[in-house]
Amino acid sequence: SENASALAFSRHAGIWWFMLPILLAVCHKMIPFFSSRVLDNYTMVRPYWALYFMLACSVLHGALELAEQPQLLWLADFPLFACALYFSYTWGLLRSFGIKLLAVLHIGFAWLSVAMLLYGVQSLMLFLNGSAPFGLAPLHALTIGFFASMILAMASRVTLGHSGRELVADAVTWALFLGFQLAAMVRIAPDFLGLPASLFYPLAAGIWLAGYGAWFAKYGPIYWRPRIDHKPG
Repeated sequence: SENASALAFSRHAGIWWFMLPILLAVCHKMIPFFSSRVLDNYTMVRPYWALYFMLACSVLHGALELAEQPQLLWLADFPLFACALYFSYTWGLLRSFGIKLLAVLHIGFAWLSVAMLLYGVQSLMLFLNGSAPFGLAPLHALTIGFFASMILAMASRVTLGHSGRELVADAVTWALFLGFQLAAMVRIAPDFLGLPASLFYPLAAGIWLAGYGAWFAKYGPIYWRPRIDHKPG
């Protein structure tokens, strides 16, 4: 329709009123649950008021984006950053590194703190002096760093669990996940550090495609094969 308003709505609503709320709810439910299954002396911390507060911040951010008020985004972004950082700490980010299949979930979630901090600092700088030094880096920290990493991490764990396989991230899965972290950093680098976009954008795309292509080659066939433990499914 070439309607700029409709395009802006679909983009901002899709990120802030759909994808982020879904992933926040999934992470709030599943990351502490998965952690409690494998970490000793683990206490699940997942207050629902904090989840609802994070969802409200996400909705507010989307509304401010649609109202074209980027200089006010920090009002939603800093509180969301604080909540995300709190959950990363209380859910055991550092403890998770001893178990790679758990660590991928925690690392993916940690990108939310990075993204919201970048969003908040950039918005505050817009408010104070009109500068936006990070460009699109906050957006890609959120969409590649958090969204895509979390989807890959969750899909790996769920695929293994529901196919009757051992819940262990082998060397290939771990390497693919770390490679995908590189894709996020390479995509952010031009906006964050002023590096040449003509080189880094295609490089990030290549790493993304190679990572997801290799992931599908490894995990895709599992979906059309019987469970290896011979249970239904």
